[in-house]
Amino acid sequence: MSESKQIVVVGLGYVGLPLALALAGEFPTVGFDSDPVRIEQLVDGFDRNLEIESQLLSKNNLSFSSDESVLDGAEMVVVTVPTPVTDDKRPDLSMLERASAMVGRSLERNPVRNSVPIIVYESTTYPGCTEEFCGPIIAQESGLQLGIDFLLGYSPERTNFGDAEHTLESITKVVSGQTDYASEKIAEVYGKIAKAGVHRASGIKVAEAAKVIENVQRDLNIALFNEAAMIFDRMGINSASVFEAAGTKWNFQRYQPGLVGGHCIPVDPYYLTYAAEQVSYDAKVILAGRRFNEEMVNLVADKVTTMIESTGRLASESSVLVLGQTFKANVADFRNSKAKTLYSILLGSCRSVDSYDPYEDTSLSNDHLFESDVKYDAVILAVGHGQFITSARKIVDLVESNGVLVDLADVFAPEIISNSDVNFWKL
Repeated sequence: MSESKQIVVVGLGYVGLPLALALAGEFPTVGFDSDPVRIEQLVDGFDRNLEIESQLLSKNNLSFSSDESVLDGAEMVVVTVPTPVTDDKRPDLSMLERASAMVGRSLERNPVRNSVPIIVYESTTYPGCTEEFCGPIIAQESGLQLGIDFLLGYSPERTNFGDAEHTLESITKVVSGQTDYASEKIAEVYGKIAKAGVHRASGIKVAEAAKVIENVQRDLNIALFNEAAMIFDRMGINSASVFEAAGTKWNFQRYQPGLVGGHCIPVDPYYLTYAAEQVSYDAKVILAGRRFNEEMVNLVADKVTTMIESTGRLASESSVLVLGQTFKANVADFRNSKAKTLYSILLGSCRSVDSYDPYEDTSLSNDHLFESDVKYDAVILAVGHGQFITSARKIVDLVESNGVLVDLADVFAPEIISNSDVNFWKL
């Protein structure tokens, strides 16, 4: 890859924007997004996801555009568009399809180049999707021959946004290419930004499968700990104490039970089970874990109402506060948030339900929340934002005498609630 040649990153969300910034440190890079408002904001130095600081958006080698002609002549295009699931839990490839068609149109406009262009996908896919779904779309739109006139690659995104430790630069980058040449060039590019190094998978399908199995494993393990926590709770056993004791064994791996939302862990399993169907295999274990994690929010809601009524109150006459509405701590991402689902469920069974999230524009504010005299029959800490961790004692004070405090984020240390008049429960 020539350092004078342009790279285009398609899709400037949580994955694409940090990637474009990292690549711009080594190559002239264009960040493309079909949303012109998003582009205007980035040009003005504002990332609405609150992940990238303003000064970092003005890198000399990085420009932004919503004009697809910026793809023309690019030596490498990296596609990072979202790949969610449909309402019936099937892969939604509509954005991947549109992005691939756009790449094809660009190649059709510029069929003659000094080098063979490489199209790399980072979006979650099922094994075979890049070569059997995306590639043919590019070929049809461009009129060029796949594997000769343009080459494909796949490099699964692994960035854990909201996590300052596990970043794009600090995580080993898996790369793969349709040919040895493509694999070498992709590894060369990513090797410039992945300080932890690159792992060259033996094929694109291997890299695609690695992506989905990483999150399937997490989903299954969290499901195990969620189910165990609910069983131990019925037995009157503190699950955290159980996990701590079990953790003294050298090969025990601990996971934190809780609500599983977002766009990776709850989504990737369905991409793998879809692929399994294509080879006439009915996945059982994967879907069992997925079903339990989906059901977890209902089990928590039932637990909350049961605890409220155990205090002598009626849930239908009680006030509830849900703290946190994003799908994970310290991010401004509300997609597929189970905290939001919990809020909606409780709305149907309690007299009043308020919610507060520092990343959400609501009538509540941090100052109003902690400085008012309003108290709640039940307070649920659903997401462990840093702001809530530092305000743990103030959160306890929001609960009415003999009220309910629920910790779904493992935030409250025993000493914080030891002298309080609350009925406390944590997963």
